[in-house]
Formats: sequence, C-alpha cells, structure tokens
Amino acid sequence: MATGIVALAAKAQGLQAIATGLFAISSAAFAILSFLMSMRLICDRNALSAEFSQHRTAMGFLTIVAAAAVLGSEFAVQARQPLVGVVLWLAACGLWAGLVYGLFARLATRTAKPSLVEGLDGTWLLVVVATEALAVLATDVIGAWGRPDIIAWLSLLWFLLGGFFYLIVIALIVYRWLFEPLAAEALSATYWINMGAMAIATLVGARLESIAGAEPLLKWLLPGIALATTLCWAVATWWIPLLLLMAIWRHGGCGVPLSYRLEYWSMVFPLGMYTAATSAFAAANRLDFLSWIPGVFIWIALAAWGAVFVGMVRRAIARPERRGGQRPGERNYPAPSGEAGIRKRPR
Repeated sequence: MATGIVALAAKAQGLQAIATGLFAISSAAFAILSFLMSMRLICDRNALSAEFSQHRTAMGFLTIVAAAAVLGSEFAVQARQPLVGVVLWLAACGLWAGLVYGLFARLATRTAKPSLVEGLDGTWLLVVVATEALAVLATDVIGAWGRPDIIAWLSLLWFLLGGFFYLIVIALIVYRWLFEPLAAEALSATYWINMGAMAIATLVGARLESIAGAEPLLKWLLPGIALATTLCWAVATWWIPLLLLMAIWRHGGCGVPLSYRLEYWSMVFPLGMYTAATSAFAAANRLDFLSWIPGVFIWIALAAWGAVFVGMVRRAIARPERRGGQRPGERNYPAPSGEAGIRKRPR
C-alpha cells in the first residue's frame, strides 16, 4: 500500500524513474506477501482465525483489499495495462465484500468484547481506506468497461460509503483520545490513518469531478461532490499538525524510542496519499495556489518511505534475539476481559 501510493504520487510529480523503481518493488512485495498469506492460510489457519476474531488485529486484513486496489491503479496508470487493473479490481471487490461483512459479523457476535482502550486503534479506519481504494481503481479503469456509467455510479457509492464509515470510526477514536486514558505507547503510527482515510476520500472525489462531464449522474451531482471533496481535503489537512504534535509528545516528551516498527508503514501511506490527493484535488478544481503542497510533500513521503524501508531491512538483517519472549519495540496489548490474549507463536 505505502510503496504503491508513493509511486503514484511520484509519477504525478514527474519523478518517473523513482515511480518506476517503486512500482517494481510494490509488485514484487505484493507477489511475495500473497504467497506468504496463502501459506499461512494453509499451515497456520487456527492462528489466522484467532487474529480475524480479535478487535485489535481483525481490521488489518483489509490491507489486502487496499493493496490489491493500489497495485491495480499502478498497472492502469503507470504500466498502462488497464486489463490487469480490471482483474485486480474484481479481486479486490470480492475480497472487500467477504472481509467487510465477515469482520463486522464476527466481531458483532462475540460474547466477550474489549473496551475502546483495549480494542480500538487507527487500523479500524482501514475499512474506509479499503472502500475508497475500490473507488479510486474503478475510476482508473472506467474506460475498459462497456458501461462506464455503472462503474461511475459504483465509484460514487463507495465514495459515500467510505465517508459513512469514517464518521462512525473517527467519532470513536476522538472519544477514545479525549475521554479515555491514552498512554504514549498506545499512540501508535496507525493513527496517521486518521488523515490518510480522508486523503484517499479526497482523491476519489477529485477523480469523480474529473470524469463528471462524461457521466450525466455525476454531472448533476457535481456541486455536492465538489463540496464533499473540499471537506475531505480540509479534514485531512487539519489532522497533520495534530498528529505531528502527538508524535513529538510520544517520542520527545514521553521517551518512546524512535526505532523501526511495522506500524510505521501506516504513516508512510497517508503521507503518500495526501500528496497524490492534493495534486488531484488542485487539478480538478483549478486551485493552482495549492500546487506547491504536493511538490513539497512528495519529498516528505519519499524520505519517510526510505527511513522505514531502511529500518525494515536493518531489522531483518539483525534478527534481534527475543528478550523475555518479546522483540525490542514489540508490545502486547491487554487481553479483553473474560478471554485470553493471542498467544505468541514460536517462529
């Protein structure tokens, strides 16, 4: 997800060589991770089922949908292979339906449920990202269909549905931040999805604005789409200073070490998405005075990607020994009341 959207943002800023290199990395990573997930499904099904049933880990499965959609956009936009994009879009749609309904039904029917403190973090907003990602890819491959009006209509529905999901989840997150204890260790980088979810919604809205002239339904709704898109961009922009302040408080004020953790990819994706979304938003609404923002943010996104990628490689090479059954920087969340937490499995 993170590598793919940074690649698309780089291409939009004319950094073709960087975009091509990142596209190659994201394609290889998607293939490797798909294979590993398939092997996990075959060899470690019980553990996978347990993660699917936990509030803290369940929504992470929606990265599969978003990753497939982002890769499809790369094939459609960068490689100019819309048919591959169509195949990935269809696969992402099927995964979205199965995972969203399956996750909501499984978590809703559990007997023992955690509190907001124990069960909620920024990964819950992946339901927004996955939904909006389908709409982005749909607009990228709309020309490959015989009935583009249907694809445009579906994109609009996903745009609105993603906004509906955001209103629900972000209300819970803000309540959790303001009215429940918030330890510095719990303020993970996944909360950058607070911004990233609105950034991808902005990208969808800008895409719908750009194709509205050819679609009667979108043309009729264009003022409303433009207003909603502007709101999404404003909310995404509002989050950035606050998230930076919270990061300073976490690492500078509370002393949480700034070392590699898998969750930091959750920060790279929103930065890349904000770059791509602002570029598309400014172009669709002829807001030339905003064009400097993606020009600056692309370098911030690339720097963040590079730092996290280097940290990941160094961690993989170092292979630190477990200390007391736990890797440095790894943390266990408290188990929900009345049930055991997910046990760590030997590797």
